[in-house]
Amino acid sequence: MPLAVPIENGLQCSILISSAIALALVTATVGLRLLAKHQFKGWDAGDLCALGAFVANTALHVLLILLVKYGAFGFHVQEIYARFSPDNATFFFKGIMAFAMIWNVTVCFSKLSVLFMYATLFVQESLLRWGRYIGIFVITWNVADIIAALVICKPIARNWDLTVPGTCGSQPKFYTSMGVINIVTDVAILGLPLPYLFSLQMPLRRKIMATGMLTIGVGTWVITIYRQTTLRNLDFADMTHAGVLATVLSGLEPSVAIALACLPQMRTLFVRKKPASYGYSSYSSRDNMAVPRDGEWTIQLRSLDGDSKELHGIRVKTTWDVVSDKPEGRDEEAEK
Repeated sequence: MPLAVPIENGLQCSILISSAIALALVTATVGLRLLAKHQFKGWDAGDLCALGAFVANTALHVLLILLVKYGAFGFHVQEIYARFSPDNATFFFKGIMAFAMIWNVTVCFSKLSVLFMYATLFVQESLLRWGRYIGIFVITWNVADIIAALVICKPIARNWDLTVPGTCGSQPKFYTSMGVINIVTDVAILGLPLPYLFSLQMPLRRKIMATGMLTIGVGTWVITIYRQTTLRNLDFADMTHAGVLATVLSGLEPSVAIALACLPQMRTLFVRKKPASYGYSSYSSRDNMAVPRDGEWTIQLRSLDGDSKELHGIRVKTTWDVVSDKPEGRDEEAEK
């Protein structure tokens, strides 16, 4: 372990502060999510993925803090060699390679937690099938990125020691492609349930509320897109100084994504009276309709096969009764 460097400039402080905020945010939101699900129905695969994302996110930001303290993150490379030690620079470049790999693990668990949440909310086979396809792609992409981070330089030691004979691929292209695919998968995941949601027979206001809850992750796109703009002119030869903003944004992005993905699951903690649930299932716009009962709306939607599905973590006070708008005799005639 190299000697610690002093904390003396604004770039170092910005890294430490952003990591502290990210750690606190994810710890609080994941903790509340797990508490809510434990009180309600117990943990499921989505909650376990959220827990995995929490562990990986914690490792990600602890690594950033160590890079500041022992890797001289925030100083120019030349200043590191002049004031401190080559060991500090070596520690940084080893750490930044590990950062890319841990980032992929964090993002993978975060996206899978959302896909598993859809599996608890929807019963349509087509949505579940597309969710599996997207999940397989996300896992494959993140594993490929981890491998690429290891082999982008040959031999591997050239990642942190440029005096070692060998070659390296284009790091700007590597990080840019990571960001682009990240946005594409986000669009696919957040857009997946929308056609099914808007086919439901419920008031437009409720559809908008549910859409907002399920697409709240759009907030991370601002960070992702802005980070992509910082990569174009990034000087990778002076990554210890020039890469501060891009790295901070890369650390904040999955943290915000995890926190936003947990918000819908925390709702039950703040609902005083346990309301009836509403489920997102496959509903026919012709065969099913909702009617008010006793002055309040009761949501209890049923799928075409007669099974009802609860929406875990998203609770509303209004409920619906689902009835058929066909004359009673038609169903009997159809059965004959």
